[in-house]
Amino acid sequence: MKRALLLLAAVVLAGCSSTTGSAAPKVTPAPAQTPASVSTAAAVQSAVAAAASANIETAKVTDTTDPITVWIDQARQPVVDGFKKKYPQYASLVTSTVVDRETFPAKDLLFNNTGSGWPDVVFAEPRLVGRVADAQHSFPLDLSTVVPADMLKQYAGADNCVFDGKVYCLRNDLAQMVTYYNAPLFTQFGYTVPKTFEDMQALSDQVAKDHPGYYLGTLGDGWTWLSFMEASGCPYAASKSSTTLMVNVADPTCTRAAQLIDHMVANKTLWNTDYFTASWVQIANNNKLLMLIAPIWAALGTFKGTYYCPCTGATTKTTPTITDKFLGVAAPLKWAADATAQTAAMGGSAWTISKHTKNQGLAVLFAEYATQDPDLWNGSSNFASWIPLQPVFNAVVANDPIFASDPSAVFDQAGTEISPVGDAWPRFDLIAPLTTVVKDMYSKKQTMVATLPEVTSALTPLAKAQGYTVVNK
Repeated sequence: MKRALLLLAAVVLAGCSSTTGSAAPKVTPAPAQTPASVSTAAAVQSAVAAAASANIETAKVTDTTDPITVWIDQARQPVVDGFKKKYPQYASLVTSTVVDRETFPAKDLLFNNTGSGWPDVVFAEPRLVGRVADAQHSFPLDLSTVVPADMLKQYAGADNCVFDGKVYCLRNDLAQMVTYYNAPLFTQFGYTVPKTFEDMQALSDQVAKDHPGYYLGTLGDGWTWLSFMEASGCPYAASKSSTTLMVNVADPTCTRAAQLIDHMVANKTLWNTDYFTASWVQIANNNKLLMLIAPIWAALGTFKGTYYCPCTGATTKTTPTITDKFLGVAAPLKWAADATAQTAAMGGSAWTISKHTKNQGLAVLFAEYATQDPDLWNGSSNFASWIPLQPVFNAVVANDPIFASDPSAVFDQAGTEISPVGDAWPRFDLIAPLTTVVKDMYSKKQTMVATLPEVTSALTPLAKAQGYTVVNK
């Protein structure tokens, strides 16, 4: 998963010094404090203090001899380091290992066969937790038995950590998608930011007529496909239970999203790659990107520095600078017939604990720290699932010069609108087969409406291989 750059720019106070008998060392001047930076820093510290007052990290450690092993990715190493610094009395008991978490289910089966080797804590997406929650893998500890109910209620987007009524993980972050738009171009062209997908289709016709060569999005892989389908409520892979999966792309919610895709592909306002392919990045660098449905972390990790880059050399930079307040953030689009919006999510991980751990208290304390500690999350570019931490994120983005206006209310609302379909993945990968479906549409020169049956033929055998009964209603 592509991850964002650090969100918070620290205010550095640098002093000058000289060395007797030698030239004074060169000192890089610190950035000047502006009213905005001072107010942002104060707001962040206030939010950190408020988060620290929440009822966090309540797990009791009674076992001070049994070590725990934590599986992480490289980006999570600061979590381990921070835990050891905060709890030095347990530092010698915590060992971290960087692991490709996609191998987690297969390795768990191996450990089950040998009767040893299980990690105690694992950082993984809930979709992977689901893959080790069946009877064959039998990995996760039911956290509802060890974490207070009031604490569990403080995790937003926690439903995808619940399997058959059992809480098998603590949600780390959310990756809800929102509607990004180029505010200066919308003003220049006299466009109104759409609120519905019907508005989006009408805008696409206007753009195609008046400003050909500008784009309202891209469709080139499974993730971009989901940005439309999950926002429509399409039950392409809806978990009915731990053993039953509904694959129903004939549903009208799927058809309407496919028809929108076909309309925008035909009028050339939808590009044909994923978010990070060079051709799409160049479109953004050339200031031809008008609007994009994308995850929350894209604001500061993709738009800032990738789409709107400080291009030099052979690449001509035509995009606004980050001081131009160019990035607008609007609520997820809804369909006119729907009462509320729902949005896809691209990412959002969790921490799961092994039922085999010999030091349950320490394992739970680590997972609570990883998801709740204000100092750890101060400066993160990810939107925390732990609700008391969300104001820390919002205090930073409120005054970031990349945004045309404060986006925090939109980010908060979108976090409550994540699609129940996409936020509860089945026990197999969806992105690779859905990417094939999208690429087949282009290579076969057919519509998405005509290509939809491929979703059924692609996902059904994968589901059956994982023990699901596949139904279509």
